Amino acid sequence: MYQVGDCVFYPMYGAGFIHSLEEKEILGEKQWYFEVRIDHPLMNVSIPVAKVDSLGIRCISDEATLMLAKAIFQEECGDIPSNPNTRQQLMLGKLKTGDICMEIQVIRDLSNLMTRKTLGWSDKNMLNNARKLVISELIYARNVSPEQATELLNDSLVALN
Repeated sequence: MYQVGDCVFYPMYGAGFIHSLEEKEILGEKQWYFEVRIDHPLMNVSIPVAKVDSLGIRCISDEATLMLAKAIFQEECGDIPSNPNTRQQLMLGKLKTGDICMEIQVIRDLSNLMTRKTLGWSDKNMLNNARKLVISELIYARNVSPEQATELLNDSLVALN
């Protein structure tokens, strides 16, 4: 179980730290909530303690997982559906897992697609969201600034080209 001060990753929101544990009454029902501060982008999220597992909350990736994720940039791109709606569903499904390796696949595949054609708004948005999620995790996993985390990700992308 998580404790105040732990760094966690919340799928589709990003990485943050648990700054408090509070009991709240909502609709007449009392529950305990983790208050998580996500710094990139800045927001506070209340997460019911009883739903932590079902929401996919996990610890920040360790160094071995980060190295595995970085290696994904060197792998061949997966089959990217040509239909934009199908592509969006596939990429969104990967982001919802909260798995950094899946997030890196989204960045790799959409970045590769961008070298062949101009990305539409939804693809650009998906790529930016995936980048934000990975950057937010790198900030905590490597204990670096947002700028340094962005540079780490960009360096991996340069190696891709």
